[in-house]
Amino acid sequence: MMKVLGTSKFGRQNLAFSSNHPKPTPMKPTDLVIRILYTDLNPVDHHKLNMKPDGTPTPSRCFIVGYGGVGIVESASPNATADIQQEFLHKRVCFLVDPRFDGSYAQYVVVDCRLVAAIPDGVPLEAAACIPVAGVTALECLEKVGLPVSNKNEGAIAPMISSASGDKHRLLIVGGAGGVGSWATQLARSVYGPNIEIVCTTGSAESRDWCIKMGADATIPHNEIETKLGTGPKGSCDSIICLAEPTPALFASLAELLRPYGKIALVVAGEGIKTLDMSFIFFKCGTVCTETVFSSIRCGYFIDQASEMRCILDAIQCGKVTAPLSDAWEEDKSGWENAVQKGGYIDMVGSGHVKGKLVMKIGE
Repeated sequence: MMKVLGTSKFGRQNLAFSSNHPKPTPMKPTDLVIRILYTDLNPVDHHKLNMKPDGTPTPSRCFIVGYGGVGIVESASPNATADIQQEFLHKRVCFLVDPRFDGSYAQYVVVDCRLVAAIPDGVPLEAAACIPVAGVTALECLEKVGLPVSNKNEGAIAPMISSASGDKHRLLIVGGAGGVGSWATQLARSVYGPNIEIVCTTGSAESRDWCIKMGADATIPHNEIETKLGTGPKGSCDSIICLAEPTPALFASLAELLRPYGKIALVVAGEGIKTLDMSFIFFKCGTVCTETVFSSIRCGYFIDQASEMRCILDAIQCGKVTAPLSDAWEEDKSGWENAVQKGGYIDMVGSGHVKGKLVMKIGE
């Protein structure tokens, strides 16, 4: 048996500890059992907990959220290959969780080895725990908007010097102070250096300072993007990562800002996704794509996300980036007994106002 932080009813306030939940066992030859040390905390945790009215029974008797973290591989499937056992057994690892199964608000989790990356020496566990959901989402967003940061083809990535407009390539991150925005800023800067201009939208002076600390060249208030940046047929942004719900008004602004042949990645769905007006995007021959870190898992491991995590882990080890742990994060307050309390780290993430990342400590 194991201890978990779960619920039998929807609603964040219904989270409670249970010490008699069955310890998971491998079901597939590629499954690993991981003893969790830190779990990644993300807004998606709250989305899953609150996806139905408060008090509605959950599909399982104990619904466990949490979709990434770090831990130690305790065991592998009896049918695992020798290569899998040699690569992962008893190693410190970073992992992403299949959302169709129990999550990482628990002492143990079963994860497919295709979603696991060994943590290199010199990378702190709390830093690695920031990677699986937010870091991988940021990396995939950058690739979708034409700014690859991973080296899938084992060839050098040529820094982009200019955009189709002849000006410096401009990346706009809408909502840049959160976990995904922080990772996207750092990763883009680490690869493209001064050859790219990064602009983040923010809602406060503290968020502005945070984005500049992460590597942004400039910030603008959320509600001033059209007045601060060029609009119209020529636009002013080559790449846009939108980390807010694309309401009709916001998406219309993004269409105005996009340069011809530019690219937009939408990360948040909501009702706005149902009514997007693509007319100006069509005129500019722009590209609009969506990003959810779990799509690859649902589609049969379409993307090598273990490789993506290794890319970020290597960047941390080499000092090219640092994990964007929030200034509010403290080791002695990160334990799950504290994090679940009212106003604790779980609630802070749910508020939508955390700058950077928070992670929750599960074990030693």
